[in-house]
Order: sequence, then structure tokens, then C-alpha cells
Amino acid sequence: MRRSAVAAALVTALAVSLGCRREAPETRFLNFDPESSAGSLTAGWSGWEKTPEGDTFAWAQAREATLAAVSRADGDRLVRFRCWPFRYAGAPPQTLTLTINGAKIDTVTLADGNRVYTMPTPQAAWKNGVNEIRLAFVYAEAPKDRMPPSGDARTLSAGFDWLEIVPPIPPAPEKK
Repeated sequence: MRRSAVAAALVTALAVSLGCRREAPETRFLNFDPESSAGSLTAGWSGWEKTPEGDTFAWAQAREATLAAVSRADGDRLVRFRCWPFRYAGAPPQTLTLTINGAKIDTVTLADGNRVYTMPTPQAAWKNGVNEIRLAFVYAEAPKDRMPPSGDARTLSAGFDWLEIVPPIPPAPEKK
């Protein structure tokens, strides 16, 4: 009799704890710093750095870089990011191809300098839970090979300041 009471209490405690478990919050904004991006930059990234103005960023240091983002998959999303390509004399245009969970979304040519890019993504690309965002680039080059006397041996594609995943802004209602 005593064992069944203990077993019942354990089952009740388990049911309550599972029922009270909170879902992970949706990923909305990554600032490419240790506070907001730790654990989200999964492969192909350098460590966090700072601009002379104190803004944090990270380099994609391969031809592909991946991020993990939590989604509820309850609608279309805009993936917006601020980045700049690694450039050197004679470099071809740098492109970025966005893929979410294996679904190719779009390819954009990265302009020289710091720019904000927005890529609409359909609900069908997202799954409920953790999603893989893959950024593929046409090149990744080491500054030491392309910009002597630099000693930086990392292969760099693009620097990223921030990335956000937000619902699209609904169109304004028509005025009558």
C-alpha cells in the first residue's frame, strides 16, 4: 500500500511538472553578443568582436554559417539582418543565400559597407521549436592571403551586427 501511494505521488508530481513546463521563447533578436546570441550561433562563426564605436558583431568565417532559432511556426516571418561583406581588391560580389530547415528562401548580393537586408520567409519554412537558419556565401577568404601584411588567418565571408525574426507588417487598410 505504501509503494502505491509513493508511485501515485511521483506520477502526480511528474504530470504537474510537465503541465507547468514553459515553452522556450521565440527567437526575435540576436545582437551578436554573448548576452543575446550565446548558443544560437551554431557553426561557422568567429568569436564576438567590437567596432571602434563599441558595437558588437561576429564574422561568418566559412562559406556557410548556421544559427539556431526558436519559432512557434504560426505565420510568415521577415528575417532582417545588418551585415557587411568581407571585401578585398578584386573580390567578386559577395552573395548570401538564406535557407531555413533545408528550404532555400532567397539569395541577395551584399553591397559594400554596412546595410540592412530583409528577406520574407513563408510559414511553411518554419517548424515549431528549434529551427536551423543557414547562411551560404560565394566566398570566404583569409585577410592574410588577400590583404598583406594582415596576419588574420580566419576565412571571412561577412560581418553581422544583428539579426531579427519578426512577423511581417500587415498592409494598411484601404481608405474609402
